[in-house]
Amino acid sequence: MNQFQKTIPLITDPAKLRARALYWIAKRDYSIHDFKVKLEKVCELPELIDALITDFINRDWLNEQRYMEMFVRTKVAMGLGNQRIQQELKQHGLKTDEIVLYIESLEIDWFEQAKSTYQRKFAEKPMDVKQLGRDKFYKEKAKRFRYMSYRGFKPDEIKYSMDSQSDDW
Repeated sequence: MNQFQKTIPLITDPAKLRARALYWIAKRDYSIHDFKVKLEKVCELPELIDALITDFINRDWLNEQRYMEMFVRTKVAMGLGNQRIQQELKQHGLKTDEIVLYIESLEIDWFEQAKSTYQRKFAEKPMDVKQLGRDKFYKEKAKRFRYMSYRGFKPDEIKYSMDSQSDDW
């Protein structure tokens, strides 16, 4: 530890831990996993953390379904694809089968989502083989494909989105 790092005293008082947890939960939703990790940073007693989490779940202050709905809604608005959203939800400790069931229930057209994301990013930069030259054209196409893949779209969704702008695909 360097001289600038401040040591945070760990909380052992249930009332203080509850007050801190209420402050956090009032600001935003958390997955149970994320909330537990956050509590473990300030409390050294696992039984205290477990009791608090159980209480918050029973009061519906900590709700993974609500967290997942908010998370997916935000990520879809950001233009992310199904694969990326599912991966990020798994990193937050949610179960794969619950994630898949919820996302399928939304009936999102991922092809149109990919098209929208592609057009948002590349609408101002149409691709033309004659204008760019063959080498630059294929490099640009590969770059765009990697961008869309990173955003979480499947290859057929990416091809659909790129077809909507170019006749040379």
